[in-house]
Amino acid sequence: MSMSKCIVRMKDCHNTEHSVEVYAKSLYEAILRGLNRLQDVGWESNGNETIQRVEVEIHQEPTRHIVDVPKLLKWVQEDSMYPAQQTRKEKLRKLLSLSSAVLNELKIF
Repeated sequence: MSMSKCIVRMKDCHNTEHSVEVYAKSLYEAILRGLNRLQDVGWESNGNETIQRVEVEIHQEPTRHIVDVPKLLKWVQEDSMYPAQQTRKEKLRKLLSLSSAVLNELKIF
């Protein structure tokens, strides 16, 4: 799992929202890093205050793919000598059969 930018938010007993940006590999890591970071920047809780809820917003780097659909369709129809890849292709074939009406309408077949 890769590091993601996370915004950790919480409200204090005065209903004031506090937020910090951290980088973490998991949700729980983000929460703990966020709480530590809030303390580092000077947020102090009232001694009687218990943190009940924390909101975490995870931002991942966008990924862009440009795929040649006829090549994809050909690849999906070919058998694979690797069992894991064959299983993935079988799942894709099921999806393909569900969407063939759309593909026909788009004149991709």
